[in-house]
Amino acid sequence: MNRIKLCVVGACGRLGSTIIKESIDHFEIVGAVESVHNPNIDKTLTNFGIIESDIKITSSDDLSSAISNADVTISATTPTAELLNAPVYVENNKKIIIGTTGFSTDEYSKLVSTFNNKIPSLLTSNFSIGMNFLYNLSELVGRLPDEFEISINEKHHSKKLDAPSGTALSIAKIISKSKGYKDLIFDRTKHGKRQQSELDVTSERLGGIPGIHEINIAGQYELLRLEHIAFSRAAFARGALVAAKWLHNISEPKIYSMKDVISN
Repeated sequence: MNRIKLCVVGACGRLGSTIIKESIDHFEIVGAVESVHNPNIDKTLTNFGIIESDIKITSSDDLSSAISNADVTISATTPTAELLNAPVYVENNKKIIIGTTGFSTDEYSKLVSTFNNKIPSLLTSNFSIGMNFLYNLSELVGRLPDEFEISINEKHHSKKLDAPSGTALSIAKIISKSKGYKDLIFDRTKHGKRQQSELDVTSERLGGIPGIHEINIAGQYELLRLEHIAFSRAAFARGALVAAKWLHNISEPKIYSMKDVISN
């Protein structure tokens, strides 16, 4: 059985390096990319201590070369880097999976415009299979009586840049659509008494937590709590690799999501 050839952009990052480590049984790493000034450029993956491989870590300036032999590329970098790299995937007709968060509305729209109907691509705020199942459960909250109110809390490691997390915002979008909320409240101290149109989304940054997302659903006399806890970044890496296997078999040039992956 031929292994899927994979390139990872953001190869030295927390998620990128974990994806490479988790890939060794079923994929062939043919490219590893980092930002131009990363000190690990030109080191092999062996030198960097990820896996035993002679593949060198390539500068993003040479992205076209790095993805040339890849069946699928997975990228976890920054919004700025993704917008710079996106046209390269299109020009080279390469399938791309992006798990970067922190995009502004305009940045995300630009990314979608770059990929739409040009190449098979997959965009997600969270690769975890369990979290994407939680997304599906979140769609059901609109069936609850009006007295039930909902809040979202997320916890991550103290080095995470964006808050709330992209995942929390994705949950909020799903719940708002289902329940009819119009306003996201990130700091209750500035808004006073809760209004019917409001959904509270709070964030905490501490320690080395890979990710905890909690949905609280409260009526007057009962509380339902839906919680997803990632024990390790391997949960996200394995989900990314499931997505890569799925996208490898897709030919229609559309933008897909993890919902498409877990639905098939």
